[in-house]
Amino acid sequence: MQLWQQLMGSPDTHTLEAIIFHTACIFTGLLFICSIIFNYLIGLYTLSILLVPAVFSVGFVYYLSKFKYRLNLAVTIFCVLGNLLFIAFFLKNSGINGPGLVVYLLFFFLVISIVPKNQRFGWMAVNIIVAISLILFQYRYPELVPVNYEDNLSRHLDFSYVYFFTLIIIYFILTSIITSYNRERLLAEKRAEQLEIANQSKNKLFSILAHDLRSPLNSIQSFLEISMEVEIEEEEKRSINSSLLKETKYTGQMLINLLSWSKTQMEGASVKMLVLNLEWALETTLLLQTSLAEEKGLILNNKLQQNMYVIADNDMLELIVRNLLNNAIKFTPPGGQLTISSEVHGKECWIKIQDTGIGIDKVDFDHIFSLNSQSTYGTNQEKGVGLGLVLCKEFIELQEGRIWVESTLNVGTTFFISLQISSQNDLFALHLN
Repeated sequence: MQLWQQLMGSPDTHTLEAIIFHTACIFTGLLFICSIIFNYLIGLYTLSILLVPAVFSVGFVYYLSKFKYRLNLAVTIFCVLGNLLFIAFFLKNSGINGPGLVVYLLFFFLVISIVPKNQRFGWMAVNIIVAISLILFQYRYPELVPVNYEDNLSRHLDFSYVYFFTLIIIYFILTSIITSYNRERLLAEKRAEQLEIANQSKNKLFSILAHDLRSPLNSIQSFLEISMEVEIEEEEKRSINSSLLKETKYTGQMLINLLSWSKTQMEGASVKMLVLNLEWALETTLLLQTSLAEEKGLILNNKLQQNMYVIADNDMLELIVRNLLNNAIKFTPPGGQLTISSEVHGKECWIKIQDTGIGIDKVDFDHIFSLNSQSTYGTNQEKGVGLGLVLCKEFIELQEGRIWVESTLNVGTTFFISLQISSQNDLFALHLN
């Protein structure tokens, strides 16, 4: 199957018309080669010699299209030479008493399969004019188109041979057209699905920009306007400042996720896989998250194993852990606990982020990592937009890792991410650097 695709051309590098043309060239070349041998065996020596340059001509137009990407030129040469060859074939192989018209009909089928739509009527007119002219020529000058068969058996064998090859070529050409059509149809359906997803993503972004990013700005603007007109007591001002600071922090995280996700959608993510000491790589992130947890009255336990080396992208790993910890803080009521730990499972390192929060309903598991998930408020009315877990899934898969979740309502949630553990060779290369 792979060899066949190499001969026909890949859909990534050649058009549907080019693939059909290559199929036609290969089977036409095989037909000519077999015909040289067959015609020689039944005594049609002149016809065998005539087909030798035809084989080279077919090989040339195949090369021109397959390797030089000159499909239009190759098709034009194929059509012109095919008509000239048929005229010689008709005159040298008994005219209407031979299989010439059947071969010409097959040639027209090949032509109509590969020429541009605006040329089909023109080549059909050429086919009709050539066929009728040759028939009239033989009718007017029958002595110039003699029957070349040695006996009736040779004639029957020649017709049987042409019928067999005509059937084979039509079958493979039609199969190639149907297969290519189905492949194009599936690609079109896939593109339509991707477009629908892109439209959903666009709507999601507009929704975020229209509401979630505008809301904190309106709060800040209102506070500033009131503070300029009305004297606010110090205690009330501190309360408002605390509320605005909290809202600004979550808005900042929201913006980071939004910008990171938008970049991956528009430019594609650039992954830099390195050997990382897990504890060192997450040190800064855990310090910041510990501070956020303490503000809400939560305890963050760090149980990451020492000297655990994984292969990952440092920035992506930090963003993933930061989002998962933010989620844990968001959905865990004051007085709860969060734990980040690591375990070795074969060649994988599992990083577990566990909380004692409100949990996730099992019906939400299927879309929790997609844009179809609905944003929800945390235990202190913290706002999110549902992009964090989408980013986590995309970024962990870019690092050839996995992410999954286990949860029980009103008990807690545990998110797992798996990364490849670094081998001794990787560690040796790290120390050399």
